Amino acid sequence: MGKKSFQNRPPRIPFPVEDIQANGCRNPTCENFLTLSSIKNSDGSGEGLEEAFQRGGGSYRISGTGKNTASLVCEICTERKKQGEDITVVSTTLKSNQAVYEELSRISGYLNENPLKCPNQACDSNIGKKPISVNKNGRTSSGNQRYQCNHCGKNFSAKPKSRRQEKPHLNKLLFKLLVNKEPIRRIAELLDLSEKAVYGKIRFIHRQCLDFARSRERKLERMNFKRLYLSTDRQILMTNWSHRDDKRNSDLYGIATACLNSSYVFAFNFNYDGSVDAYEAERDAIESGDYDRAKHHRKHARIWLAREFDEAVKNRPPKEKLPFAGNLRDEIKIKSFIDQKFNLSDSSENIDATKQLPVRGALVHNEYTMMAHFFLLKRLFASTEKTRFFLDLDSGMKTAYISAFREEIAEDRSDGFLVRTSKNKTNDEKEKLVAQFRKMVSVISGIPVRQLTFKDLMEVTNNIIAERLKKPIKIPNSPEWWIEHPWVSKAEPEKMVAAVTDLSKYDTMHQANLYRMVTLAPVDRFFMNIRRMSMYFERPFQSGTGMGRIWHGYSAYNPEMYTIVGDIFRIHYNYCSRSTRKITPAMKLGLAKTPIPEEKILYYRKYQ
Repeated sequence: MGKKSFQNRPPRIPFPVEDIQANGCRNPTCENFLTLSSIKNSDGSGEGLEEAFQRGGGSYRISGTGKNTASLVCEICTERKKQGEDITVVSTTLKSNQAVYEELSRISGYLNENPLKCPNQACDSNIGKKPISVNKNGRTSSGNQRYQCNHCGKNFSAKPKSRRQEKPHLNKLLFKLLVNKEPIRRIAELLDLSEKAVYGKIRFIHRQCLDFARSRERKLERMNFKRLYLSTDRQILMTNWSHRDDKRNSDLYGIATACLNSSYVFAFNFNYDGSVDAYEAERDAIESGDYDRAKHHRKHARIWLAREFDEAVKNRPPKEKLPFAGNLRDEIKIKSFIDQKFNLSDSSENIDATKQLPVRGALVHNEYTMMAHFFLLKRLFASTEKTRFFLDLDSGMKTAYISAFREEIAEDRSDGFLVRTSKNKTNDEKEKLVAQFRKMVSVISGIPVRQLTFKDLMEVTNNIIAERLKKPIKIPNSPEWWIEHPWVSKAEPEKMVAAVTDLSKYDTMHQANLYRMVTLAPVDRFFMNIRRMSMYFERPFQSGTGMGRIWHGYSAYNPEMYTIVGDIFRIHYNYCSRSTRKITPAMKLGLAKTPIPEEKILYYRKYQ
């Protein structure tokens, strides 16, 4: 009778979906670390499996944390904490594995040779475990193949509707103008095109960029890198309001990962899906009773529903007056306090009365985009021997990394570090700190500053870090142990670093060498370039409307333009941009032999 009682209710812990299990203990030293992810049955079959997930999967228990939310509590970590061990986090908010899989399918879709997707977001092929199943159903007026979905009956075309391009010989020039900070109106004026024609060409360029990227980046899964050192950070962008009567902004969060040695940007993903009809999703959620389910079991768990967003604004806790962050230690303390008290979902989203959902498309819960981002990287690095991730201080980012690379961490094939850098120093202050660092190294090494080599700097820095690792810094509210990084550069004049994985397997000097390499410079360089060279990504300024409203003349009204221009810029940055030595990131990584001319991306099939 006990087993039968489980059949009519969902498991308390979500089953894995396509080998994705985002839930589990975050502590790499815990016996529970691989407990849930080791179960690979995506259909819930297997002796005792259903009962185990109903009861909590062995050494776990379920704890309610709010309306329609629950946390997974690790019993082993709880007991270790009671015995005096320094374990801060013993529970995690339960997430939908189906939502992670859906988001991963979205951001990795460009890697598929012939991606077919039913446009009906309520279709079982999009929400559920049924594979896409279609029949050919004639052709469109433009000659593209039309299909009919066998699950929901929806008719759709394999390719997006495209109009005949006006003046196609201008595509290359438009491509260059787009990645060199020309506004849309200015591009239209220079090329003697309508703005509508310019947007049509931008979408064409975007499709060609993704096709070109697929032809190169699918090779990454088979490339045998011995080590990859990767920097991950995120960027927050705002869309302008569409109506004067409602001057609320929509926030979009973009997460990117860049290679330390080559500067290649492997992915740049936003928590926005322009293919979803938010109104249809809301209607379906109400009709299917989604709001009555736990969030990790909802059919539409991936996206922000309208009623859910309104509740988040209404129930937002009052702002607390936080102390002034006079140094990096205080910044980490305050950030960790905010994450522990308010960021329980690991989304790191700022939802308040000045924000609204996008007018078109759907906003994705940021934690699902971050998790999908790392699962995409896991796919790309399938043949890589070891990865080392340098993550911006963000509890959601750390959780997403651990969720995706859980097996690699347990097998000592991946390590992660948190980084916090000072970003409010003037140029004079930066130069002064760099000079002090070089002088300190000179005193320690006994070599005059002008005679110092990079090897001298590395050797002395490693020795300093080794000494500081003997007395790491414990910061309130943060579960990690931190050190003040001695290496100083103008890009990162002050820096604190903490390991999020267990490094005790390495000797002290090996650990010191890893700590020395920790930096966010490659991904920050990409963000700096896209801000300088793309008008959409410029920082906004305060408007004259009062009430803290933000408006920028060049910011997008359609959120999809951030994803489109972000993809275009990433491909151009990796393959076309030239450094002073005329070497692109793709060349350094081994994905290209020479800088790629823009026309070979625009018409790459012609050159194959």
